[in-house]
Amino acid sequence: MKIGFVGLGLIGGSIAKAVREKYPDSRIVAYNRSREPIVQAFRDSVINAATFEIDETFTDCDFIFLCTPVQTNISFLKKLKPYLTEKTILTDVGSTKDSIHGAVALILPDARFIGGHPMAGREKSSYFNSSAGLIRDSYYFITPSKSVKASDVERFENLISSLGCIPVKVDPAEHDYIVGAISHIPHMAAFTLVNLVKDADTSEEHMKETAAGGFRDITRIASSDPTMWEEICLANKDNLVKLLGEYIDKLREIKSLIRAGNGEELHRIFSEAKEYRDSFVDL
Repeated sequence: MKIGFVGLGLIGGSIAKAVREKYPDSRIVAYNRSREPIVQAFRDSVINAATFEIDETFTDCDFIFLCTPVQTNISFLKKLKPYLTEKTILTDVGSTKDSIHGAVALILPDARFIGGHPMAGREKSSYFNSSAGLIRDSYYFITPSKSVKASDVERFENLISSLGCIPVKVDPAEHDYIVGAISHIPHMAAFTLVNLVKDADTSEEHMKETAAGGFRDITRIASSDPTMWEEICLANKDNLVKLLGEYIDKLREIKSLIRAGNGEELHRIFSEAKEYRDSFVDL
């Protein structure tokens, strides 16, 4: 089995390491813009070949994973076209799906494209923070294109399942709405909470000094890459505007209840949230 990776960052590196661990005899090739991750991936015996350009290195791959930011992934589509064969499944790991599906339909209408998004990550990016275990036991959204065969979808599902992931098949628009609520809005909340404390802190920075427990847990993701999140916000703009509006309305409701001293309604809201959160299945 030959698998190509366009980008060896946190997610690309983690999937590549998981593939090497599960399929030690596979051939893994990679493109990366910077040299250091490539050098380390060779030292880790994760990759067999590397390139700093999209070229014939990617010929005859069984799978190619696009593992750069969404707009950058799209920019690689034309470059990859000469190296896609009838057996090649092209996929990505981007946090939004609608835009890349639209681009693939225009640029590579006959490609066996299956959008993908492992619901895994860390606040620190780069290959040097990647691990084979990062994606293990994570839900993995897959969004097959209209041109892909059922047998190709099954082949891809089998691959990611063998790496310890749990495939969840949805259409691209549904994916973007779902992750808008469970991933993108939480990041917006974390960024905003950190800036709230930054702006409200005392001159002695006692808030920063004593922030612990819940605050650190809820704002951990505010250490994520700002450039990546700028792209995600613009790529999923309509869903985020809608969901942020609903979130702001809920915050305003709590603000009004606190102002009015309505403990009964506050208790109801907190109880409903607790009951729903307690029903989650933690993997």
